Amino acid sequence: MEEMTFTELQQKMQLEKKKEGSAKYASRHVEDIYNVFKNLKSNWNVVVNYELVEFSGKTFIKAIATASNKDEKVQAQAFAELSPVPILKTRNGELKQMNEPQWVGAVQSYAGKYALQALFAIGEEDVDHFEVAEQSMRPNQNHNQMQSHQQANYINQQQHNQINQLIDELAKVTGQPVETVARYYLGKYKLNNFSELLTTGFDILANDIQDKIKQRKG
Repeated sequence: MEEMTFTELQQKMQLEKKKEGSAKYASRHVEDIYNVFKNLKSNWNVVVNYELVEFSGKTFIKAIATASNKDEKVQAQAFAELSPVPILKTRNGELKQMNEPQWVGAVQSYAGKYALQALFAIGEEDVDHFEVAEQSMRPNQNHNQMQSHQQANYINQQQHNQINQLIDELAKVTGQPVETVARYYLGKYKLNNFSELLTTGFDILANDIQDKIKQRKG
């Protein structure tokens, strides 16, 4: 375990943004930040806690990122509005809508990422992969407006492989065929195949499968 000050930790957490697949913008994902932190193997612990708050009649998810060691604790926070669930355009032009738990998870992930970026003073403004204005429409917008939006960002091959690995692991611990487990999650998230999964939904699906694996392993 490497001993370091918080300032040294911040300096080592300055990860670059990545451009993935057909995404228009480079971005950082919350899992990228966690992975860099874990690989440091430092004397610090990091946790993000969430709570719902209300301002001016609107509901927000508040993320509080905390870094601590035996002598010190540092916190940063970020907010994301829990707006109505948007309708998204898939790669083949179809309109789909997340269910409410999916949407809450995506907004939570968004808030958590920005809280971690604030905590570690990760520089450069980030054009996030979760950009509702470019890939979604409200229910009262028409189809022509939808066509003018940028195409949504989808998971890359590495993320697709991670989902497949989780599906394989869950199939083993449950004794079910891989195809049966895959069909269950495709149906649950209203996908024809996992390549249609938006990057904003990657954490949600992966965490869903991981939770089920943990439950089965006890």
